[in-house]
Amino acid sequence: MIKLLQKQAYEVHAVSRSIPDGPFSQNIHFHRCDLSSVSASESFVDNFIETNGVPDLLINNAGSGAFFDWANFPMEAIDNQINLLFVVPVLFCRKISPLMTDIGSGTILNLSSLATLFPLPYMPMYNAGKSALSSFTQSMILEFKDNPTFIDFRMGDVKTDFNNSSAKQNKNKWSEPMRRAWCQIEKQLINSPSSEEAARQIMTVLERGSAGLFYGGGWFHSRIAPFLHKFVSINTLNKTLHRYYDL
Repeated sequence: MIKLLQKQAYEVHAVSRSIPDGPFSQNIHFHRCDLSSVSASESFVDNFIETNGVPDLLINNAGSGAFFDWANFPMEAIDNQINLLFVVPVLFCRKISPLMTDIGSGTILNLSSLATLFPLPYMPMYNAGKSALSSFTQSMILEFKDNPTFIDFRMGDVKTDFNNSSAKQNKNKWSEPMRRAWCQIEKQLINSPSSEEAARQIMTVLERGSAGLFYGGGWFHSRIAPFLHKFVSINTLNKTLHRYYDL
């Protein structure tokens, strides 16, 4: 995503826990911040606005997973997921969207997930956090008729290091259903589009300049799965997911 924005001569500010090794072009700026910390994130966004002004575009795409059975889900991981996937993106929107309204321009894209429709097993806080962010964005679309433009982008699986970086229960304590589910989740990721393709899909939506709900990822995830969800009952969906993940 950063590379695509760079090519279009945007001044890009990227926020993450660690700063990658350079060199980078002069229009790319990296900022270190733990986006699972509400206090650190609030200080960061206040300082950013004071120093750089109101951004033209805000993309909330920070995310991580946590794979545990519910009886062993750590409170620390619950807090981390809630803050990173929902609370801090909402905080950024709260700080920036009114300022975009004041200047009469701006776009906010919140990257939610297809997991809002098809939840991943043993990742309840990821499913919940992305669902909450999606619902919040839909509310903002209603509230902000003109500026900023709010976009809810429900991304399907993308081939990244997401699974490797996810917090996980000690594998020695995995049940057999957990092992089978993780095996299927790994297959999904391996067979998914690249991060470059996902970034191109996001850029296509941004170039439209329209608020609303959009889907991304592979052909099935972006086109077929949302269509099927409209016609499948919750009970049927749950039975299908149980079979798919061999639970």
